Amino acid sequence: MTTLWLVMGVLGVLALAHVAAARLLADALTRTKRRRVEGTPTDLGLRYEDVQFGTPDGVALRGWYLESPGARGTVILVHDIDGTRSDRSQGLLTLQRDYLRRGLNVLAFDLRGRGESGGSRDCFGASERTDVAAAVEFARDRARHLPLILHGFGLGGALAIVGASDGLDVDLIIADSPFASARSYLRRRWSNVPGYLFSMALRVATSRFGANADAVRPLVSASQSSPVPILFIHCDADRLVPLADTLNIAAASLNAHNAIWRVPGAGHCAGYLRAPDAYVRQCLAFIEDAVPARRITAVAV
Repeated sequence: MTTLWLVMGVLGVLALAHVAAARLLADALTRTKRRRVEGTPTDLGLRYEDVQFGTPDGVALRGWYLESPGARGTVILVHDIDGTRSDRSQGLLTLQRDYLRRGLNVLAFDLRGRGESGGSRDCFGASERTDVAAAVEFARDRARHLPLILHGFGLGGALAIVGASDGLDVDLIIADSPFASARSYLRRRWSNVPGYLFSMALRVATSRFGANADAVRPLVSASQSSPVPILFIHCDADRLVPLADTLNIAAASLNAHNAIWRVPGAGHCAGYLRAPDAYVRQCLAFIEDAVPARRITAVAV
């Protein structure tokens, strides 16, 4: 009997230890890496407006709006999971300049828990979906008659694909390096954690923080509905999100107007920095083809 109680005691301690470890891991999984917004469009000689808009659950999102004279569309930039609206590692600030000079308004903002926006948790896209929806509503109010383009990177690209499937009022998507599902992406980033502990942590993250790893699944969304054209961009040397993710999402989509551009030799979301001129040409050609209008010409800013 003493031995039995000893075994039960040891098992109880182990169970409590695993629960504690799962709670700690859930906290680590959902705690965002808040980084400073480095620079502003002023650094590039551009005029812009600081903007703020809210989400249905009361989170204040901050960003800036760049208006191009005689614009023929508005681009909403959605950064990656650990980035901000000015992410230097992906060249987002200079990309905004390139879009602006070619006749497109730009809305760039920080997702919740990142940059200067409110919130403190990464919800694996479950709540960030409402951030993108709020950005679309804001951009639509600012230029109601213009086409809207969602251009997302990593998590932002995944959110754009899922949002379009949900019926967001956008005209086309540019998805740079989207993952097939948030769950698979997280598992790759935390591959050193035992599978059973990882699964426990995800359940804790859902119950405590509302972070649902199954809320963003672009592969499933693309197979269910392809309402708008998508330009997929992915770098061959991406070690964080494999090229296969983009290829599988594109293959699952039923939209014949989709296109894929593979960037040789570059890493995760590094296509623009590797070949900025070619990158912008690809994006503008896709926009012009998907949203026919007058040709985009350079404008003075």
